Amino acid sequence: MTAELVESPRGDLALPLDLPPIILDLTRAWLWSFDSKNTREAYERNIRRWFAFCVETGLDPMEARKPHGDVFSRWFQETARRPPKPKTVAQVLSSVSSWYEYLHETDAIEANRFKKTKRPKIPRKHSETIALTKDEARAMVRAADADHGLSRLRTAALIRLLLQVGVRISEAVNAQIDDLGFARGYRTLRITAKGGNDLIRKLPVETTHALDTYLTERARREGVELRDLRGPLFATATGRPWDRSKAFELVRRIARQAGIESKVSPHTCRHTYASLAVEGGATMREVQEDLGHADVSTTEIYVHSRDRLERDSSQLVAAMLE
Repeated sequence: MTAELVESPRGDLALPLDLPPIILDLTRAWLWSFDSKNTREAYERNIRRWFAFCVETGLDPMEARKPHGDVFSRWFQETARRPPKPKTVAQVLSSVSSWYEYLHETDAIEANRFKKTKRPKIPRKHSETIALTKDEARAMVRAADADHGLSRLRTAALIRLLLQVGVRISEAVNAQIDDLGFARGYRTLRITAKGGNDLIRKLPVETTHALDTYLTERARREGVELRDLRGPLFATATGRPWDRSKAFELVRRIARQAGIESKVSPHTCRHTYASLAVEGGATMREVQEDLGHADVSTTEIYVHSRDRLERDSSQLVAAMLE
């Protein structure tokens, strides 16, 4: 497959040039049918894997059948630099099936013969993300508050927003200052959740204080009044939107500074919010609405994984064998 690429109109998607024009056009249309930029980028990565397989095997993508999908699944697992997790394999296959479903809906093919490709079984309540304990979450907040450098106030505000409000990292870095507001005496933040739906979240006093402190200092540096400050809620030193990957790296660094040995990601903070909310007395329905989950079963996955290690019976059995 050639390295030369064709970019989409907005420049943030790229597809191999050696694809037939009809496939390029259909793929662009399929990708742009999704509202979320993150979804488009994830689906693009996955469909590129499928196209690479087709080129390597000489398969015409328009002629693919279920057996081709089964072989692709094995090919993907065996050619990856590291063995992919079952959930990753399932997501790749789901992306390719979505592409074929779009082709079927647009009458480009007669049927989606890919959808019956065998996929790894993922337990309904399984999650590899384990929430932090209350003490670990407190340690992260303290580490963020004690961070150094010119960006320390931004760090403190972001970590509190992730842990105390439970927003996704993409929702945080995509938020604008104008998304801050007031309702019924509460400070609020409007976020754009998955599916493009707006969600109004109430900000705790502690989160509000951290955000106000950060924005006040930012306005001072830019030489404007706080009320006149515009742009991303979290910005770089030059006022540009903060890169999601940089924010991701920051979360991991603060976790290390907090002395947390396990791997921590922004999604860990979201799981932690859900588990601590339930521990504090919130209902599953309330947490579901907080996180913008369409189905409460997704919220249950977050909470179910909270004390999985503590519930493990291995120590009981080991004690019986001593």
